Amino acid sequence: MKLKEHLIDSFMNLTSDGIVIVDVNGKVLEVNKKFEELHGWTREEVIGKVLPMTPDKYKEDALRLYQSLIDGEQSSDFEALKLRKDGSTFYANVTVSPMKDSDGVVIGFIGVERDISEKKRADEELLERERQFRRLIKLNPEPIALHNAGLIQFVNDACCSLFGGVSSDDFKGKRIYDFFCLSAKDFILERLQYVMQSDSYTDFMEIKLRKLDGTFFDAEISSIYVYKNMGVPVVQTVIRDLTERKKSEEALIRSEKLSLIGQLAAGIAHDIRNPLTSLKGFVKLLKAKNADYVDVMLEELEHINYVVNEFMMLAKPHLNCYMESTSLGLVKSVVGFLQPHAHLYNVQIHIDIDPDIPAIYCNPDQIKQVLINILKNGIESMPNGGIIQIAIRNATNQGVLIRIEDQGIGISGERLSQLGEPFYTTKVNGTGLGLMVCKRIIEGHGGKLLIQSKINEGTTVEIELPKNEKPTQPH
Repeated sequence: MKLKEHLIDSFMNLTSDGIVIVDVNGKVLEVNKKFEELHGWTREEVIGKVLPMTPDKYKEDALRLYQSLIDGEQSSDFEALKLRKDGSTFYANVTVSPMKDSDGVVIGFIGVERDISEKKRADEELLERERQFRRLIKLNPEPIALHNAGLIQFVNDACCSLFGGVSSDDFKGKRIYDFFCLSAKDFILERLQYVMQSDSYTDFMEIKLRKLDGTFFDAEISSIYVYKNMGVPVVQTVIRDLTERKKSEEALIRSEKLSLIGQLAAGIAHDIRNPLTSLKGFVKLLKAKNADYVDVMLEELEHINYVVNEFMMLAKPHLNCYMESTSLGLVKSVVGFLQPHAHLYNVQIHIDIDPDIPAIYCNPDQIKQVLINILKNGIESMPNGGIIQIAIRNATNQGVLIRIEDQGIGISGERLSQLGEPFYTTKVNGTGLGLMVCKRIIEGHGGKLLIQSKINEGTTVEIELPKNEKPTQPH
């Protein structure tokens, strides 16, 4: 018997949990040392007494619990706020089990308490940080989505509005891939894998996104793996609507076209005037019934028709239509179009091309606009005449390299570094938008535009375009 009592005493006082034994009336029969430590009472102070271990507002819940144990419940586990001797409180995980006599009648209860105040405080701090984090995201003016394992957990108000939703519930639980083009799924999976292995934001990437109504819009996205302020690790994706920016860029390209048209009008008028003069003269000669001049007249008419057609091609509304094109064909078309302008400046244009140049997948209208802009700049940089050399080469990345070299006045290193910035120009009547538009067009094709120049020696412009394939960004 003494051994049994010794084992019970050892068990009660060596455990890290507080233990209290009470009779059916709530009088304390026994407590262990951890109970004394948790509540601040000594064993001598509590034996035979009914202790206020639960705040008044929870007493009714405690009485119902004890009654359920008397009625047959085996035990009950719960979290509760417990009282100390000094009136302070702490959170505890509590397990209460009934004690029964040999007849199965409940004669008391054993309560086991484990202090979880620190855990509770940490959980509440985490919950508060998550609340603040979600509020910060919710009110952020930029559209933001939180997703985990490909499923959307939360979107903020701006994101909800952007995608045509009423509330975040319209998106919760949906697959993130449903908001991308089907063709972009593998690319997005690869990008998300990269995000989850990185500690920083990914670069913004242009892509097409789908709204709830099924329509697509241009956007750019950047993601980061977030876990410190959330209950579980999630990916945070920031979305920027590019619809208005795309409209502005289209307007800018059209504006630059109109500017080019105005500047080239004089040269085209000059080129049309010459064949018209010939035609007038030959018409007069026809009166003498000399039909030998008819072939010459037809040639001149064809030339007028070509110039007018190219002029109209440049002036027509821009269409973002990609197609397979040859770099030589594009260059020859632009050179033919600019010949009148080159004649005004006494400039000759020579073309040299490597064999087996691959086709390029591009918007020919836009590439022509770039070539016209660069060649026109080269022509106008040689007021005393000269030669522009156009070389078409195979690029190192299996693409095409178009190099345009003039013999003009050149550009200083200081000015060269600022070329391509909005409204910066070296011309008296320039807008400074031409090269900026050219760079945007070439970058939109996945290519590069580089400019090198020396004062009084000339300028070299290199346009590198990828091989015959669609741009890598999903559409």
